[in-house]
Amino acid sequence: MPEWKSTSIVPVDKAMERVKYYIDRFTSNTLEGTRTGAVLSDVIGSTGKMIRPRLLLLCSAFGPDKDAQFETLCMYAAMIEMTHMASLIHDDIVDEASYRRGKLSIQKKYGKDAAVYAGDFLISRVNYWLAMEHKNDVAACLSKTVEEMCMGEISQAMYRYDAQMTVDQYLKNIKGKTASLFQAACIIGAKGSGCDHDTVRNLGKLGEYIGIIFQLRDDLLDFTSDSSAMGKETHKDFYDGIYTMPVLLARQSPEDGNLLKVLMEKNADRNFGSEDIALLEQAVKQGRGIEGTIARINEYTSTCRKLLDSMIALDSTQIAAVGESEEIQTEKMNSVQTIRRMLDRFDDV
Repeated sequence: MPEWKSTSIVPVDKAMERVKYYIDRFTSNTLEGTRTGAVLSDVIGSTGKMIRPRLLLLCSAFGPDKDAQFETLCMYAAMIEMTHMASLIHDDIVDEASYRRGKLSIQKKYGKDAAVYAGDFLISRVNYWLAMEHKNDVAACLSKTVEEMCMGEISQAMYRYDAQMTVDQYLKNIKGKTASLFQAACIIGAKGSGCDHDTVRNLGKLGEYIGIIFQLRDDLLDFTSDSSAMGKETHKDFYDGIYTMPVLLARQSPEDGNLLKVLMEKNADRNFGSEDIALLEQAVKQGRGIEGTIARINEYTSTCRKLLDSMIALDSTQIAAVGESEEIQTEKMNSVQTIRRMLDRFDDV
């Protein structure tokens, strides 16, 4: 496939075709006929909405070098998605998850050994291509991000079955395990397109907040959707001693909090059974854990919108000075509107 010669602004959906091209290029292998090769074919062929690489490209619209760095930015977006793929594979192994997105998980379908090899292969390819392209800054950023993801997961494991787990500790954990890759995507997109320091910082915060919202919404759906709609086992986190925002907020309730503490104690003793599910759902609902989580989501989405508004206001004061074309200004506004629509969907809980 020939290199894309970009001479004008390229819509994000069109750019995603190049991202997929680089994913295929970076993951090419000679493992056909092996279980590890089957794993790679499976995960590469069943990519989801690719939110993180989309965010990278959307954030790159704020930089003056976006068009000139188009191919490089698409490469970075591919590496972000490959890092995400690897993390999903490894998460399912650790969690012994049977399902992912309504289908058998990779480790359940192909075995843990092939899944481990495939996850390691993806990360090694990211590191290899960053080294080959001499992108040391991005390599350092992604390596640090993987470390933060691991630390978030390790900290979460340390607090398993801990009835004293706090909301602050929960937020610290999800900032590492989930939000850090969103943040990295936005930072890499901003830096890669030549954004100034303040814009990089603001877009990084935007990515972090979107990542937190993403995890909060996922945790909320565990109490508002059935397992068939979610494509995973309902309340598996609670069974595994991982207490999420709806549970932690409901536990603070003067009345229903006591019931939750009893259920947590049963869970710590591995005596929590299917007959306790109705009590768990009742305690979370009556303890306003659902409403409280929705309120937290709304707070973060509101902060994101204000951050976008402030960036547009700041950008408008600089346009005359740098002489941006109307086309570039329009692309920035389109990116902002796309992110706003993403936030609107997060509000729909």
